[in-house]
Amino acid sequence: MKKLKHNIIFIAFLIALLLTFTFSLSGCTPESEKASAQIFALDTVIDITAYGENAEDAVSAAKDEVYRLEKLLSVTDAGSDIYRINTSQGEAVKINNETLELIEKSLLMSDATEGNFDITMYNVIKLWGFTTGEYKVPDESEIADALANIGNDKITLQDGNCITVSQGTELDLGGIAKGYIADKAAEVMISAEADYGLISLGGNIRTVGEKPTGELWKVGIRHPEDSGYFITLSTEEGSVITSGAYQRNFTQDGVTYHHIIDPDSGKPSASDAVSVTIIGSDGAMCDALSTAVFVGGTEYADRLYQQNGNFEYVILSDDNCVYASKGLEGRLELADDYKDLQIIYR
Repeated sequence: MKKLKHNIIFIAFLIALLLTFTFSLSGCTPESEKASAQIFALDTVIDITAYGENAEDAVSAAKDEVYRLEKLLSVTDAGSDIYRINTSQGEAVKINNETLELIEKSLLMSDATEGNFDITMYNVIKLWGFTTGEYKVPDESEIADALANIGNDKITLQDGNCITVSQGTELDLGGIAKGYIADKAAEVMISAEADYGLISLGGNIRTVGEKPTGELWKVGIRHPEDSGYFITLSTEEGSVITSGAYQRNFTQDGVTYHHIIDPDSGKPSASDAVSVTIIGSDGAMCDALSTAVFVGGTEYADRLYQQNGNFEYVILSDDNCVYASKGLEGRLELADDYKDLQIIYR
C-alpha cells in the first residue's frame, strides 16, 4: 500500500525509539514476559511489542491482523477491495465490512476537514510519480483533468456492502489506513490478554494499555531535517501520528516537491506546517487529521481544535516555532539540541 505519510533514516529512528521504550520498561517486567516482532507490511517496517504472560500470543495475533487488513485495503494488491474498486470501471463492487467501515469514516473525515483529507486523490498522486518513484512535475492540464475526478460525490455506498465509484476516479486509503490498522492490531493484542505494549507502524505510534508503573508513555517526534527527535510527548494510551514533507519528496529544477497533495490545487501543500503530529484515541481520525492539518496549516489546526476537542496537536512550522494545543501543556519537552525553539500553546 502506498503511503503518505518513509525513508530508511526514519525507519531506523522508529526502531531506535521502540528499543528505548523496551529498555525503559524492562526494569518492571521480567524479560520472559516480553515478546516482539518486526514485519514488513503496508509498505513500511512495523514493530510490535507486547508484555505479560500472553505476550507471544498477542504479538502473533497483531501480526495476523495487520496482514489480514493489508489484503483488504492495499491499493496495489490485485485481490484487495480497493484494487477491485479502482478497476471496476464504474460498476458496483461488494466489499468487506472493514473496508466499508473505513470508507465511511473517510467520507466523514473529508467532510469534517472541509475536503483537506480526500481518499479520491489517487489519480492526482499518481501524476506526480509518488506511487511508483518515477517522479515528475505534471503540467496544469494534467492536474486539471485529474482534479475533475475527485470528491465525495464520486462515491456511492449501497445496501449489501456494495460501492460504486465513478469511472475515472480511484481510491487510496493510505492517508487513514495505518491509523485504523494500528487500532485493530491493538484491539486483538488486548483480546489476547497482553498486559500492555507498543506498535510502531511507519509514521504511527500506537500505545496499548497502561504501564504497570502508572507512568505516561513518552514518544519522540522526529525533526524533519535530521534523524533525531526535537520534542518528546507524554501521553496516555492511544495514537500519535505524524505527517511531514520529509517522508517522500523529490527535487526538480532546484524545487523540492513533497507527497502531501492539496486537494484544491492538485499540487504539494504550501501551508506553514513542516511537521504535524496528531494525538488521540482514534487512530483513523488521527491519521486523517495529520494529513488535513498539514494541508491546512497552523491556523486551520487551531480552528479544527476549537470546533472539535477530541484530539491534540503538535506542529513544527516554517517559522521554526512549535504550535501545540493547550491540552498538551506540561506534557511536551524539547530535546537538548532544540531548546531554542519556542512552544506556543493555543
